[in-house]
Amino acid sequence: MHEPSPLPTLLKISLVPDAPYLFLDLGGELDLSGVGEVPMHAYAERRDITTVLVDLGELTFCDATGLRTLLSFQRAQEELGRTVSVVRASPLVWRLMRICGLTERLEFAPQLDTAV
Repeated sequence: MHEPSPLPTLLKISLVPDAPYLFLDLGGELDLSGVGEVPMHAYAERRDITTVLVDLGELTFCDATGLRTLLSFQRAQEELGRTVSVVRASPLVWRLMRICGLTERLEFAPQLDTAV
């Protein structure tokens, strides 16, 4: 008997401002179905936020649309005068980013404590 496929893991987003940082945690799947949920101009009015830390440790899947969204997010935050660092990228996501050349375009910190 054929078992039904499990439901896809949806994108989970947590956004926490704690000046001078903004913490964005992404978990689940960052693909075409969820990229519109990523808050590109999060807390734009907060001038006390200077650094955005994007935690990808719980991201289980990312496609080309997701990678493009991460770059768009970085550009949007830089337009607000903020720097963006990626922390805890899962091995799968890290490999995809490396293959696509994003490791030269994004700043990375292996752990949150080295980024703060």
